[in-house]
Amino acid sequence: MKKFISFKKSILIISLILVLGLFSGCVIIIPDPGLTGTVHINIANSDWYYDIYLDSYSNYLGTTNVYGQKTFYDIPTGPHTFYAEDDTGLYSGQKNKNIHSGSNYVDIYVYYN
Repeated sequence: MKKFISFKKSILIISLILVLGLFSGCVIIIPDPGLTGTVHINIANSDWYYDIYLDSYSNYLGTTNVYGQKTFYDIPTGPHTFYAEDDTGLYSGQKNKNIHSGSNYVDIYVYYN
């Protein structure tokens, strides 16, 4: 008889845990696709490696390939300034662009400083 009571208690405890687990759920944060965009950077007048910055030189995004091209994902929508500077610091340029959700293409012209 004790075995049957402990079996009932264990089934009750397991059922209670499962029911409480259903009510707690889990929070999944899915970013709103309208809040970010994809930006394709192209250094229009040069083929070389360029460091790319967003809105200031303290916000480094990454480095282009040898052809001056790079794609960045999850860039916040809205007006932004993209800065490009080569590894020697001799050539740089910038471009203002209003980023929207989806694909955005930014051509940056660089000049000798």
